Amino acid sequence: MDFASVLERIRASGPRHRLDIGDPDLPPPPELLEALGRARDFRYGPPEGLPEFREAVAEVFGVEPGEVAAVAGGRLGLAALMWKFRRERLLTPRPFYPGYLEIAEVFGIGLGFVEAGVGWLPSFSERGVYVVNYPNNPTGVVLPRAKVRELVDVASFVISDEIYRDIVFAEFTSPAELSSSVAVVYSFSKVFSIPGLRIGAVVGPREVVKEVAKFNKATVNVPPTPVQRAVAEVIHILPRRRAEVSRAYAERARLAAETLKLKFVEPGGAFYIFPEVGDGDRCFEEALKRGVSVLPGGLYGSKSHVRIALVEEAPRLAEAFKALNEACAGGP
Repeated sequence: MDFASVLERIRASGPRHRLDIGDPDLPPPPELLEALGRARDFRYGPPEGLPEFREAVAEVFGVEPGEVAAVAGGRLGLAALMWKFRRERLLTPRPFYPGYLEIAEVFGIGLGFVEAGVGWLPSFSERGVYVVNYPNNPTGVVLPRAKVRELVDVASFVISDEIYRDIVFAEFTSPAELSSSVAVVYSFSKVFSIPGLRIGAVVGPREVVKEVAKFNKATVNVPPTPVQRAVAEVIHILPRRRAEVSRAYAERARLAAETLKLKFVEPGGAFYIFPEVGDGDRCFEEALKRGVSVLPGGLYGSKSHVRIALVEEAPRLAEAFKALNEACAGGP
């Protein structure tokens, strides 16, 4: 099954519990909603992003504004960077975020895979440009610092997809902390619960950031300017918001560990778990019959697993987990 057919199957079923798409259920921060409500300027801005937005993101990452480009969501940032390095050997660990394959297919880019071992930890030994995603979607795994060092030592460049860097329950090390040959793809979608507003940033070397701005100009032209202004205005709340969302999703991960009768690697961040179920397609169908939608692991490169997004409050998750035990673990 491909992603489109899976989503169509879910829509047709109309499950009570939607644990498939990683669409955050936590409300956006009120400060951001208020800032958006004050928006009055909807004119074009520069393709690299508004100065105030770039300055705000630069302060968060401890870099210069010239090392930041605004993007219309993390996916666009990934596409821009994969396009820039299209003539290089691109590698990504398996299981993988399916968006990488979609980008590679559209642009005719080759993408190789590095297999993960125990605890979903890859062995980084091949030279190339790596596209990595930690905290990981679909597993929730966070790389230990020694593994990050292994990565940057072998990579010619790292595209570090850090969409979930604000949702962590374990120590997180960005490859950018250990190497200058790194571009971080960042988004406010998950931490602020605003995926539909499509705002993020690429943080990296100036020459790479300039290529991202060129990609913007050739595609979306300008990332949404009212959203850039609103985010820049409230970015000071980011530390508090990180703590709030990390606490909420960590509690849900603990509930899963206590309630689900399925084996999975304990997540160190994000809001996913990736349990082993034997046959991911069968679990997907049986779960749908019981009113719960998950995603078959084959979409992520592992057919014996399913991905579960922890995007409901605890009482509803407990109800959904009971149904998943019946559907995929052979008992209540």
